[in-house]
Amino acid sequence: MDIAMGKVSAHHLARKACVYVRQSSLAQVRHHRESGRRQRDFKDRAAALGWRVEQVEVIDEDQGRSGSSTEGRTGFKRLLVEVGLGEVGAVFGLEVSRLARSCADWYRLLEIAAITRTLIVDEEGVYDPNHYNDRLLLGLKGTLSEAELHFLKQRMVGGRRNKARRAAFRIRLPAGYLWEERIVLDPDERVQGAITLFFETFERLGTAMAVARHFEDCRQPFPRRDGWGSPDVAPTWGKLSHSRTVAVLKNPTYAGIYAYDRHHREEMDPEDPCSGGRILIPDSHPGYITEYQYERNVARLVSNRSHYRGMRQKGSAREGSCLLTGIALCGRCGRRMNPLYHSRTTPLYACYTPGTKRPCESVHARHLDPTVEEVILDTISKEGLSLAVGAMEKLAERSMALERQWQKRLEAVRYEAARASRRFHQVEPENRLVVRTLEREWNESLQEVAQVEAAYEEARRAPPIALTPEQREQVLALSKDLPRLFRAPTSKVSQKKEILRLLIEDVTLTNQDDPWAIEVAIRWKTGAVSLHRAERPKRYPQTTSAEVIERIKALYQVMTDEETAEALNREGFTSSTGRPFSVCSVAHLTRSRGWAKRRRKG
Repeated sequence: MDIAMGKVSAHHLARKACVYVRQSSLAQVRHHRESGRRQRDFKDRAAALGWRVEQVEVIDEDQGRSGSSTEGRTGFKRLLVEVGLGEVGAVFGLEVSRLARSCADWYRLLEIAAITRTLIVDEEGVYDPNHYNDRLLLGLKGTLSEAELHFLKQRMVGGRRNKARRAAFRIRLPAGYLWEERIVLDPDERVQGAITLFFETFERLGTAMAVARHFEDCRQPFPRRDGWGSPDVAPTWGKLSHSRTVAVLKNPTYAGIYAYDRHHREEMDPEDPCSGGRILIPDSHPGYITEYQYERNVARLVSNRSHYRGMRQKGSAREGSCLLTGIALCGRCGRRMNPLYHSRTTPLYACYTPGTKRPCESVHARHLDPTVEEVILDTISKEGLSLAVGAMEKLAERSMALERQWQKRLEAVRYEAARASRRFHQVEPENRLVVRTLEREWNESLQEVAQVEAAYEEARRAPPIALTPEQREQVLALSKDLPRLFRAPTSKVSQKKEILRLLIEDVTLTNQDDPWAIEVAIRWKTGAVSLHRAERPKRYPQTTSAEVIERIKALYQVMTDEETAEALNREGFTSSTGRPFSVCSVAHLTRSRGWAKRRRKG
């Protein structure tokens, strides 16, 4: 105390003393009150060193704030300002870690305190930043305080990761799972049925947007949980969005995989348990799908993107008129060919050399797609009846799955209405304050039951909920004429593309110079390769035959262009493109040769 009193001089006592109080979290403020009380008791320490009670100021604005930085610590910032203005004679803190956990903040305080000749006081002594030994000791304490924060964090993270390696650390769970000492399936059958229907729908449709649209069309809500899998919190139901669909498909929990820190790019090094990275434990709990199905679903999501990480992918089947979009390969370089729609009548597949705008290969779709279409129809027409029977079975399965979900939904709302009714009848009629509230809840439950029943009856009238005998007969009849069904106006281009992709892996296209044709190599899903030939579009302009030129020269002297075209067509002549002559084509030939021009009729 004598040494401390020797450091405290009159100019220190002439200024105020600041007692800085801080605890790192609100939980510490609520439950560790003794620490806060010890820090505030430093007012008595200031009084013992000579400061009057009215000169002592307690700064406790930073309660519940971390000392790792000055962000959000208004009290510490105010302390720095007052010390810099020379208004503070001494700064009191239980220990250095209360003032700062960062060397940058700590040394900034020491620098300012040394300039303004402000003392630093902790539980162990009084320090003058202008004295070398005191400054050295304060610097060591600040370094140890920052290192202590690192050690505390390392111990906590290490303990958490060690618990996660046993699949015992509680992680956020998606809908369909609860946490009861371990991960278990949600006992609610309606929740299980909705998630099972979700994965079956994606297996059939193949895109996240199609799944979300299917749930919306069938009026099927999707469950949500609080995220921590608490059995005391009831699930909520809402619309299935596209982003939610992608999140469910990418969540490995549904494949029975315990995933800690799953968004980390790298997995944990098994030889270094303290290293970072995600922890994946297969078969830790029951799954809705297998691990193979999960990996296939994620790969399918990636392949649905046209471009992924700078590479051209297959992409999903969209409504463009080109049937081979995403599966057409260039016969020269092997890259995927892009569909180009210059106009509605001239779509083509093109491959461009990387880094340039020069086309490597281009093929007109109007001459190629019919050939591939004929090959596909010839392949599936042989199994038309069996395909129709399989489709009927699939429709029946889908109908039953949706019917089960509707029945569970009806059961849930009817149960809520019955429970509201029981609560209403159990209360005394004289207690009108309670009766009115329970009556309103009962009426709301009955209205919800009526709304769900009405939606169910409306959904039953649309396929695939119900398929009438007449509709079944139509499906079986169409199986005998698949080309007509494939080319029907009601058949979407995206549906045709999906049929092609079920059978074909890719199609390699190569232009042939002699003869004028396109070589088509189809690689089927089975691995077999078949070669086909499609007519190549003729290049223009072509030379008109000498016989036609002589005939036009004889006719133009006595006929107009229109009469000449009609005469040539009657005599069976065709233009260089193989088409009938028109007024424009005759006029072009006569003008290009400098012959006399005659007026057209009209």
